[in-house]
Amino acid sequence: MNTTMLKSWFKKPRRLLAALLVGSALTAQADGGMWMLKLMEQQHLADSLKKAGCLLTTDEIYSETDPSLRECVGIFGGGCTGEIVSADGLVFTNHHCGFSTVHEMSTTEDDIVKNGFFARSRAEERQTPELTFTFVRAIAEVTDEVNKTADSQGLDAYDRQTDDFLALVADSLLEAGQWKDIKGIRARVVPYFGGNSFYIFYEQTYEDVRLVVNPPYNIGQFGGNSDNWMWPRQNADFAVFRIYADQDGQPAPYSADNVPLKCKKYLPISLKGYEKGDFTMVMGFPGSTRRFLTAAGVAHRLGNLNTPIVAAGYPLLNFYKRLMDESDENRLALEDDYFSLGNMTKNFDGMISSCQRVGLIDIKKAEEERVRAFAKTSGHPEYAEAIDQIDRLCTAYGDTIHDAILAAYTLGEVDMELNMRVASFAASKEGKLKDMEEYASESLMGHLRTHYWDKEAFNMMREKVMLLAPIFAGRHKLADSPEELAQADATRGWVAHVFDTTVLTDSVAVAKLLKGKGYRKLLNDPMVGLSRTVYNYLISNGPAIQTYNKAIAPYTQTYTKALCEMSGNSLAPDANFTLRMTYGHVADLKPRDAVQYDWRTVLDGMFEKESRTESDYFINEDLRRLYKAGDYGPYAREDGKLQTCFTSDNDITGGNSGSPVLNAKGELIGLAFDGNIESLASDLRYDAELQRCINVDIRYVLFIIDKFGGSRYVIDELDLR
Repeated sequence: MNTTMLKSWFKKPRRLLAALLVGSALTAQADGGMWMLKLMEQQHLADSLKKAGCLLTTDEIYSETDPSLRECVGIFGGGCTGEIVSADGLVFTNHHCGFSTVHEMSTTEDDIVKNGFFARSRAEERQTPELTFTFVRAIAEVTDEVNKTADSQGLDAYDRQTDDFLALVADSLLEAGQWKDIKGIRARVVPYFGGNSFYIFYEQTYEDVRLVVNPPYNIGQFGGNSDNWMWPRQNADFAVFRIYADQDGQPAPYSADNVPLKCKKYLPISLKGYEKGDFTMVMGFPGSTRRFLTAAGVAHRLGNLNTPIVAAGYPLLNFYKRLMDESDENRLALEDDYFSLGNMTKNFDGMISSCQRVGLIDIKKAEEERVRAFAKTSGHPEYAEAIDQIDRLCTAYGDTIHDAILAAYTLGEVDMELNMRVASFAASKEGKLKDMEEYASESLMGHLRTHYWDKEAFNMMREKVMLLAPIFAGRHKLADSPEELAQADATRGWVAHVFDTTVLTDSVAVAKLLKGKGYRKLLNDPMVGLSRTVYNYLISNGPAIQTYNKAIAPYTQTYTKALCEMSGNSLAPDANFTLRMTYGHVADLKPRDAVQYDWRTVLDGMFEKESRTESDYFINEDLRRLYKAGDYGPYAREDGKLQTCFTSDNDITGGNSGSPVLNAKGELIGLAFDGNIESLASDLRYDAELQRCINVDIRYVLFIIDKFGGSRYVIDELDLR
């Protein structure tokens, strides 16, 4: 099965969704707090941390001039967190954070996803494809600079928060500052509090990151999607990499002459364990929360974003799972996409259930009433007006956004590139694209060769469109969808007819049509018609969504400002994939009546879950032998058990994956890797009773590296305490 082809089909709807949703999500209220390190003193966190049990000073946590934890935590790849654990640039992160990279490195002959990888020396550490690690070097507030530039260009509240505009500001500030000549430095300006403030991050990226350890899939992801967002857990969700640099310690592309990065500051590791109630701190790069939403904003998020994605996600996951269980070739081709889709679908579904269970919309309505009262007493009627305008816009544009997202995740599986390639070829034949006929012909032929003349690829596309297009037809809300997609049974019949009658699968017939004026028949081919219909429909939603984004931005900004002022500016900003800290304690969980979960698991639990028929619960046989022998080395507890995972009440979200979990002394005791399904409303509102951070115990990590994998040289360079 063509892995590249399959990935391209999966990622199309995600690219479309990103284009549709730029700016469309609103922002919300934080009680737990993913605290911005630059604001620790301003928000009086030193006293709160001390009372919670932290033994570190705020300068030991974050400083730009003295050694601090800032130097130990960075962005792993494009969307996770990693931490430095040795003087020679060794990085710990999650197994699922390195999954796409390791998947790309794997073949059916050398399947290091399935079988794992354990280097026995630095000489065996493997080059990875385009993997990076990024450190934060400095942070500064630039609100005045951003607004001054935006005002000079006449930009509104929406446009001044766009990536394109902020990138120009960041580049200008970088060029004018002290960091401009440092290798690997980039500047990133990020909006906070709904665009009420802006900060610049100076970040240094290293591009030679090599694989050191990757556990086998049935250890690193034991439980699979079945256990995702669930507790209890027993999977060793970790991987080990190393950063390499040039001889001067600066970022450089991969080279055999590069050397391990020398790090003055790195995390020590505690083997002493911890108890319920012990202090925990998590540092990392949480991706996105929306805690300043109104009640209408929550309803909009759940009904018009989560619901359509869940509707398409589960059928596609079942389809992938069936194919993956058929062969290792299918599994290797699809498991990366299955992993990503499963994580998102289950998260969005769990968020819907969690919000309903805690009554989040009612909680938000009560919050709105407090804002309305505050608007009167503070003399700011615009705060109450913002609520009314957000309500109006969510009502006016909600169905359009729902259908656009539903279409992206269902009709997005249609080959929309076909319409553009055929149209370009026709234009070149008619002289509208001068001297482009040969190029347009080769482009079209290459596309047909990949997607239509490869029988397996064509059948894959057919099955996915047949599966998902009727979901759109049965669930869309507005009457302006194409006639062929208006009703599920009719859509199913039309799609079947298109795939049965297209001439595009016949390479000989297509070659004849491309000669002379026969190309005109291609324009009327049913497959080209399907491509054109879907493409035009998706594009037609763009203007309305853009209008919504621009219209709602100033009201979101105003409502966020109201909440901040009501709190005395004591709220943590929403997550936006910048460096944050959250603190809490080791904690158990009581999610509902008569149900209580312990705060820790042991390896025994993996074998209690074992299944001979469900692949998510297959046991690794080498691990079975160690388990039967009770051979855990120095990583066992005093009672001889091997602790695997634990829970804490730290406030985390996506992007925190791989984050270090530290004790009161700043020693590493685990890696954050998941949250519990009962708390998935926490991206919209933190709930201390339900929110749990699921962590892999560092002793389990070291056991797999050492006793299971034999990578003893890794253990030897760690600071174990």
